[in-house]
Formats: sequence, structure tokens, C-alpha cells
Amino acid sequence: MESHAREQSPRPAPAIKRRRVALACDSCRLRKSRCDSTRPQCSSCVELGFECVYRPPATATNVIVQKDYLQSLESRVYQLENSLSTVKDDLSRLSSRVSHGTGSEPISSGFDHNARQRTPLRDLAGTEDSVDAMGTITLANEEDSGFFGPSSNVAFTRHLCRAIGHCNTLDGTAPGLLADTPTYDGGFVSASRPPSPPGRTDGLRFDRRGKDTFKLPPASETLSLIKQYFTNTGLLFPYIHPPTFLQTYEEMVRDNFKRVRRTWLGLLNMILAMVTITASPSGAPASTRIAESDVFYQRSLSLCRDEILRGTTLEVVQYLLLMGQYLQGTQKSVQAWTVHGLAVKAALQLGLHSKDASGAFSRLEKETRLRTWFGCVLLDRTLCMTFGRPAAIPNSYVKLELPAGDVLVDTSPMVDEQTSSLSLSLYNATITLYNQIAKAIDLLYGQNLGCDPPSSVSEIIAHVFSLEQDLFSWERALPESVRLLSLDQMHHLRNTTASEFDLVALRFRIILTLRYSNFRVLLHRPVLVRFIDSCGRLQSDPQQLQLLQQLGLNSIQISMDSTMQIIDFIHDIVHHTDHQHKLLGAWWFSLYYTFNAALVILGILIVCREGGMAGQIVGAVADKIREYPFRAAAALSKLDSGNRMVVRCRVYLERLISTSGLYSIEELSAGISGDSSLGLPCPPSSDLDISPLGVEFGEFMLDGNLFASLNPPAA
Repeated sequence: MESHAREQSPRPAPAIKRRRVALACDSCRLRKSRCDSTRPQCSSCVELGFECVYRPPATATNVIVQKDYLQSLESRVYQLENSLSTVKDDLSRLSSRVSHGTGSEPISSGFDHNARQRTPLRDLAGTEDSVDAMGTITLANEEDSGFFGPSSNVAFTRHLCRAIGHCNTLDGTAPGLLADTPTYDGGFVSASRPPSPPGRTDGLRFDRRGKDTFKLPPASETLSLIKQYFTNTGLLFPYIHPPTFLQTYEEMVRDNFKRVRRTWLGLLNMILAMVTITASPSGAPASTRIAESDVFYQRSLSLCRDEILRGTTLEVVQYLLLMGQYLQGTQKSVQAWTVHGLAVKAALQLGLHSKDASGAFSRLEKETRLRTWFGCVLLDRTLCMTFGRPAAIPNSYVKLELPAGDVLVDTSPMVDEQTSSLSLSLYNATITLYNQIAKAIDLLYGQNLGCDPPSSVSEIIAHVFSLEQDLFSWERALPESVRLLSLDQMHHLRNTTASEFDLVALRFRIILTLRYSNFRVLLHRPVLVRFIDSCGRLQSDPQQLQLLQQLGLNSIQISMDSTMQIIDFIHDIVHHTDHQHKLLGAWWFSLYYTFNAALVILGILIVCREGGMAGQIVGAVADKIREYPFRAAAALSKLDSGNRMVVRCRVYLERLISTSGLYSIEELSAGISGDSSLGLPCPPSSDLDISPLGVEFGEFMLDGNLFASLNPPAA
């Protein structure tokens, strides 16, 4: 009976297993209460009126994602896909319009629509400066200023004008130019900010809204300009590898501009700008070429406004380097200096100066990095010399071996192997020559710091003699293919050139000879400055004057020979050949060499007139050099017709000649041999804004404007 009762009694219900939740809310976790993990609020929080928040722990590795969150993600992906489809449709329609358009329509790259709406970078260069980018012109005393140190033409012209003023005062004539100016060997030079010259329009400037930023000329024209660059400037400064660049361009065209780096497109635009501004003077007026090149220049700025300050790739360094070279041919001196500073900092950031930093790269990349580094070094030496400023790359930083010729041989149809090898010989010869320029600036010009007291005559002569020995060794080590030329040799070779390669080889030898002669002028100019200062009675130590007379005459003779050679070469080429652009470098270098040589000749004539030296220099030679300032002005009149930068320097030189007191009225009227441009009509002063010294006062843009233009105000 009992057993039956036990069998009939109900069994206890099994315990319900508690459901585990993946994540408890914060409130339940703090109260250590059971949470049913209901979303968006658990039942406990609803009952108690607490805020229910689910915060996963930092160490959670297997969190369950709720369905509503996945749905929101799917919705966002769907919206992005619709937007991308719309962009693709727009690009397809644009590609169709380009492919069916006329041949005159520019090619537009396939950048996204949003990129086209970005605010374009304002013109980094702004209006013209009062100092051209080769540092040849002096300025007036106003509020904005820049430093132009001892090696600049600005500093040398001060010495020259002071001596002219003193001589005119002694002759009883009106007080001369800067006669009362204290001793000056570099310092601040200032400029006013007048309005732009009237009547000037930039009809080719692109729309400031930036809609033309991504346009290019037709494909055939662009390819032709690229080839012109690599057979001209690209041979003189071979740091961009032609086959690689051309391959990238062909891929860009083949892909219909859908995949291209902004920095590469910016570099392409700088190449097009350089080709346009250095084109043959007979091809188009200078004003047209400069305006067209400025369009490419501004487009490149719009493309690379963000990358220009980062400089994190070799492509950006090459872009900045080419921009610095381009700005030398403009009236934008401050920008040339500032952009070069960005290029040097970017090169140092990438370790282009370091052998160890380049160790991990391929042979081609190593060589490209090496050539780009030396391109920065050459531009640094040029700007240091012309602006009279301390070097951004001291000689102690330049420790890498010279570029080699067996790595970057150009096998493309643009340049043959023989021409490429010759280009490298010129590049290396220029690198070693410009190392000598850096030494001269350190020893003779106080590193352009403007801090050291003037050196004694004996110290200057000793340094000059030592550097002359180094220069002699450099000349002896030159390969036969780039040997220096005399004027007679140049005439003979020009008349016997049988091929395009012969013309290129002749051009390289002429360019290197001009660089060499200009350096010799710079090397011996400190001695001439001492003679000039003695004419202005600023060199009063009798012992120093006697030592100067004993040791300095050889320097004066070398200066005469070098300046006459420069003027003869350039005068002969621009007057007696139909292809001057094929025998000279960029026109702004020819302008600088000629203008600088003419100033030195005037300085020598002032010293000769004062006596002492006049009897020690052969009379025929002294008479011969009298015509050279006129020959220089005549060379400038033919260098690039209508070029405002060239005209300014020519007008300045002519007015300096006429106010120097060195020539009679008859000589000025006849221009010595009738070859001078003094008889040519000059542009009205209202157009050039000429000062009493013949100086144009344009806008002198300070460095702050550069960074203001890199950050345009929001629309």
C-alpha cells in the first residue's frame, strides 16, 4: 500500500536552466542583477526607470551584433553604391563628349566630380616682383624688403653707383647715383607696391573657379611638348627618367585618365610650363609664351597644393625642383627662393643626401634619387650666387658620388644612348664646377652671411689664387666631349655641324663655357670691388692700396677676358644664327650672364679712368672693352623680343651707361659702332615704371604670401 502511494505521488518539476545572455546592460552589471538583455531596454531597467545602456567590455572578442545595426550598415552601403554609380555615369558621359569632340578641345582627366569643386589654389606667384628671379635689379627704399648679399648683382651695383656718383661730383657735374650711400656689401633691399602697369591683360589666365585645373592640351600636342622637354631642359638637368615618365603618360591616356596621381599630373604641367617658357623666340612672342606657361604653372599649383608642404615622395621633390627652375624665368624672385627651400627640405626628409637611406632601392631608383639630389644642389648654388644668400645645402652635406652613366641610359625614342651619355657628362661637369662656386662664396663672400669684417687684400688674393688652381684642375679633368671653347672654335664648329648630335654637343660646350666664364667673373669680382671702392675713396689704407696695385692687376685682366668672352658668345649667337635656342640654355641664364658681364666691364672702365691702372693696361685693350657695354645691350635687344624681364635689364643697363660719365655724347649717340640698342625706342616709362636708376618697381611678395596662397579662404 505504501509503495503504491509513493508511486502515485507527483514528481518534482525539473529546474529551469537560466538563459545566459551575451551582454548585460551597465545598470544590471553595477547592481549585480540578472539582465534579460532585451533591446533597446531590458525589463529590469523598464521596471525601475533606469537608463539602459549596453557597453561592451574592452576585452570582448565575440560580441553578438544586433539585426537592426546590420540593417543600418546595409542601408549605408546601398547609398554609397548609388552615389558611385552616379559618378560612373557622369564620367562615362564626360568620356563620350571628349572622344566625340573636336581636335581643338583639351583633354580632361577623369578625376571625381567632388575634386573638381575644390577651391583652387590661388596664384602662388602673385604679381611681379621688383627683383627678377636671377637677382639682377636694385630697388628703392620702401617698407617691404629682402636680403641680397655680397655675391648678388644688387650688392655689386651699389659699389658701382657709389663710384660713379663720386666721380661725377669730382668732375663738377650733378651728384651721381647713390653718391652719399654708405659702404654697402649686401643687405636689405626694399620695394614699393604700385598698381600693375596699365593696359596689361592676362587673356590666357585660366578660370579661377578651377574648372580648367585638370585639362591638358590634345594628346598629340602634349606628347610633342614632353619630347621637347626631354630633348632640351631634360638634357641639361637629367633627373627625370624619360622612359618611366613616358610610360606613365601612355598608361594615363590608355586608361582614359581614370587613374593618375595628382602629383604626377602636377609634374607634367610643370614640364609643359618649362617647355613653353623656353620655346624658341621665333615661335611666338615672349608675352604669349609667358602667359601660356603661367596657365600650366597655376594648374600645377592647384593640383599639388596639399602635397607641396608635405614633400613625402620623390615625385614631389622633382615637382618642386622644376618649379624652382621655372620661377627663375619669371619676375617672381621670392617664390623662386621659397619653393627651392621646400624642395631642399623635402629632399632631406626623404634622405636623398644619404647613401644609407638609398640602400634599399633598386639601381634605377637609386640613380634617380641621386640625380634629383644633385639637381637640388645645383639650384641651391645658382640661387645662392644670384641672390647673395647663404647656401641651404652646404658643401659639407654633398658627399655622394657623382651620377653614373650605365643605369639611366635612355632607350626611348626621345634620346639616343650617345646623347644621354653626353648629357650626363655635362651634368657632372656642372656639379663639380658649382662645388667650386660654393667654395668661392664661402671664402670670398663670407658665405653671404653679411657678418664678417672685410677681408684684407692679401687674404682675397690668396683665396683667389687657390681657387684658380682648383678651377684649372677642373678644366683639365673635363672629358673631351664637353671641353671649353674659344670664340673661333665656336665659329668653326657651328659652320661644320653635320648632324643633330653635333649641334647638341656644340650647345653643351657653349653652355659649359658660359658657366665657367661667369664663375671666373664671380671669383675675381672681390678684387675689382676693392679697386672700385678706392675710386670712391672708401679704400683709404695706403698699404692695402699699394698691395692691390701690385697683386690685383692679373685679376682685372682675367675679369676683362671672361666678360668679353661671355658678351661675344651671346652677341654672336643671337645676331648670326636662326636657331639660337639650340645653342644657348634658358634665356634667363643668358640674360644674367650678359647683364652681369656688362656691369663688370663698367666697373673696370671706372677704375681705368681714375688713373693708376690706365697706364698699366695696354691702351688698345682698354679702348676695346669700351664697346662691350653697348654690345651687351645689343645682345639683350635680340635675346628675346618683347620679354619684359629682358627689356627691364636692357633699359637699366643703357641708362647706367648714359649716366656713368664714361662716354662722350658722340659715343652715346653712335653707340661706339652703331651696334648698340641705345638708338632703339624704349617702352614708355609708364609701362615699365622706371625709377631714376632705370629700375622697375613692381610688387615684392614676402614669404608670408606663399603660405597664405596655399590656404585659400573657404568659399
